[in-house]
Amino acid sequence: MQDEIVELIIKHIHHNATDGENDALLSWLERSEENKRFYSLFVANYNLHETLSSESLNRDTEAMVARLNARIDASSPRFFRWTAWRAGALAAAFAAVVLAVIMIVRPFQPSAPEIPMEQLANSTAETIHLVLDDGSRVYLSPGTSISYNVSTLPGAREVRLQGDAYFDVARNEEKPFYVRTCNIGLKVLGTAFSVSSAPEVSQVVLERGSVRLLSPEGASMVTLSPNQKATFKSMTGDMRVEPVYAAAFVTDKYNLMAINDATLPQILSRLSTIYKKKINCKGGDRDKRYNLAFLKTDTLEDVLSMLEYLTGAECEIH
Repeated sequence: MQDEIVELIIKHIHHNATDGENDALLSWLERSEENKRFYSLFVANYNLHETLSSESLNRDTEAMVARLNARIDASSPRFFRWTAWRAGALAAAFAAVVLAVIMIVRPFQPSAPEIPMEQLANSTAETIHLVLDDGSRVYLSPGTSISYNVSTLPGAREVRLQGDAYFDVARNEEKPFYVRTCNIGLKVLGTAFSVSSAPEVSQVVLERGSVRLLSPEGASMVTLSPNQKATFKSMTGDMRVEPVYAAAFVTDKYNLMAINDATLPQILSRLSTIYKKKINCKGGDRDKRYNLAFLKTDTLEDVLSMLEYLTGAECEIH
């Protein structure tokens, strides 16, 4: 039965599922919270693998799956274990990071009838994490919903947001990333920022990179630099830009920790300080710089699984 569900989820991800298969998947999701949790975890791992897989990482996949299975067995023997044949499709490194309740709905077409948009709503009381098809990561506050298409729109990636979210956008100069709210738009290439959207006021805080704020008509209003906050009041059209310590703002609002533009040794040093544990790592590029974001409530094991996938290193806690 699990193999059939896995095949059905993959068909849904690639928009190849029939209406009957989508109905069957929705029925399966509604049976239990465990099914919803499995779906969320599967989609995050599948999307991340499709985006970040490389020859060197694929060579390490089997060992990473074995380490992940050992952690899953230790924490929850009943939980689904990744098997070898799934390793090539899933690259299981994000286990237990995603606790989203994802709603399967039929795509709607806001731009053109032939272009579908995926939908997700956070109906939980906690911030949830989603990995989009292009590798961009989105952290949704409770009560927030998004519609998105980052894979099939020609020449662009688009997200429509209602509520509050933090974005860590995968860079792609050929396909700009747009976020549209009820009263403003944003255009980015690869950056990290948060958006708070309400009918009267929208707020954008930039952590790294650059963000261009757009009017509902698409006209450029202002370009933010890191550690700046823009507040836009739709009733008056007023725009205010002020300095802010973005890292602290994001941590307070989203329970999110971010380590940006850091080498593997720098990330390990920071994680050791945060979790008060010694970490040994072998392998990986020690000079390459990475961006790592994770929830404060994530365990160190979960964060290291993500780091291993991102860097190709093998980490051990002492």
